[in-house]
Amino acid sequence: MDDTQKGPRRMLRIEQVLELVPVGRTTLMRMIERKEFPSGHFISPNKRVWYEDEIELWQGSLPAESRRKKAARRAKAGQMK
Repeated sequence: MDDTQKGPRRMLRIEQVLELVPVGRTTLMRMIERKEFPSGHFISPNKRVWYEDEIELWQGSLPAESRRKKAARRAKAGQMK
């Protein structure tokens, strides 16, 4: 996060996070359990939010090409030999 930023950090509800991250709610919860996605912050016993800047950092940390695509490309290259 930029230290010069003024004002409060933007908090996102799960519905807003799911608009940014193209997975379903169950998949998102599994990613959180596996520490593959920011866990968010509870602001009350039953209300979790995510800071928008943490989601942006996570997005920036993703590889340019998915592992699944790389594996498929390697398998296809192996079949051509």
